[in-house]
Amino acid sequence: MASSETPEAELRRLRARVAELEAELSAKPTIDRASLYRTLESAPWGVMALSVDGRIDVASRAAQRWLAVPAPAFGVAADEALLPALREALEAPLAAAFEGHATEGDVTLRDIEGEVRALRLLVSPRASGPKGITGAVVTLYDVTETQALDRTVRENEARLTHINAVTPTANYIFDFLEGRVPWAAGMMEAVYGVSAEAMQAADRTFLRGLIHPEDFPRVMARVAALAKQPDGVVMELELRIRRADGSYRWILDRGAVFERDAAGRVAQTLNAAIDIDERKRAEERRSLLINELNHRVKNTLAAVQSIARQSLRSGRDPAEMSAAFTSRLVSLSAAHDILTREHWEGAAVREIVQVALAPFDEARIQASGAEVRLGARAAIALSMALHELATNAAKYGALSGDAGRVILGWRAHCEGEQARFELEWREVGGPPVTPPRRRGFGWRLLSQGLRADLNGEAELHFDPEGVVCRISAPLETAPRPDQI
Repeated sequence: MASSETPEAELRRLRARVAELEAELSAKPTIDRASLYRTLESAPWGVMALSVDGRIDVASRAAQRWLAVPAPAFGVAADEALLPALREALEAPLAAAFEGHATEGDVTLRDIEGEVRALRLLVSPRASGPKGITGAVVTLYDVTETQALDRTVRENEARLTHINAVTPTANYIFDFLEGRVPWAAGMMEAVYGVSAEAMQAADRTFLRGLIHPEDFPRVMARVAALAKQPDGVVMELELRIRRADGSYRWILDRGAVFERDAAGRVAQTLNAAIDIDERKRAEERRSLLINELNHRVKNTLAAVQSIARQSLRSGRDPAEMSAAFTSRLVSLSAAHDILTREHWEGAAVREIVQVALAPFDEARIQASGAEVRLGARAAIALSMALHELATNAAKYGALSGDAGRVILGWRAHCEGEQARFELEWREVGGPPVTPPRRRGFGWRLLSQGLRADLNGEAELHFDPEGVVCRISAPLETAPRPDQI
């Protein structure tokens, strides 16, 4: 208001403006009854206008299934026009609307065909200027299909939750355009080492860092291959995933195209991944075992060949050759039995001694020594050597008579940082010993084979008092202090 304008002048000016607006409104055509009805007919939900005197002013065609008379039911009493179930449901909302209050609620009713439908009722007061409230507008939203769809969605979500809870896989969608995981569920923690929430919040850098650098090119190669396949084709990929502690574990990831962009490129993939690290480790162990088995079989065959060649020399008595060959094979087999029980990881010297000397007169063999373990190759070599020494002693040495005996001792000690094993076989009380005129299998095994198999030294002395054999070799595993 200008400073020079009086209140009376301002009032006159406002009255003039009101008069202009009233003239503009009176010049506009009013909405006739037919136009209003056509508007109602276009609505996909039921609409009814009721007057305060209990009559229907108009009802849309979509409301017909709730009417006992044909729509639009102009002027028909509500008690006559409305189905009893709807009339009962509207009793309280209409009373509230006539008092100026809008209400909304859900009801389940049977329509004119007897079909049970779910309705959402919105009842609002209808007013007309100075006349006040003249009636109510009733809107009937049929939500039967919507509620059924909601139930289906909830049921499917519950099933998916249960499936994700029992499946051993981590399930997720990867978006290649955004470089993120928009959805993740299942055993995400067990497979990837991160929660589903953390996976969904992770950025491209973090997600790429989960994949072993050597495996990343194969991941992209699979995406390129999927792009050329029809949707629904599943492709598998084994790769390594980095865990929080920096270690890697093998997983099997199965992926399929979930969404493509306008150009047909892969935009998203649906994946299910499972931890196969134990299986991969088992495969590696199995491969190593097969290789080790092949190596052992070759070595065993070589040993058998050598035993056969030395035992079955021409010029010897066939019975003697057969007995020597058989006893050596039995000794080799016994050594293998020990190693098999120990998973071929080695054997204790005490057990090697007991098994190798079991066929002989153990009462005349005094054996003592520390708790020392040898590797598989050394264990076989020592077992064969003891068998040859005992066989020779039984034929020609201390065990061939009644008075002789064998003193067998071994120990472990350290020379600087190297642990060593030492064993001595000493025969006493037997017949005088003379060096053999020919060198057979036993001599070659003791003097040459032991050096190679033990990576150590072997000395064989034919002293007149009795045969002495000394063996010295490095130990693969250092003994404990109580074993020295």
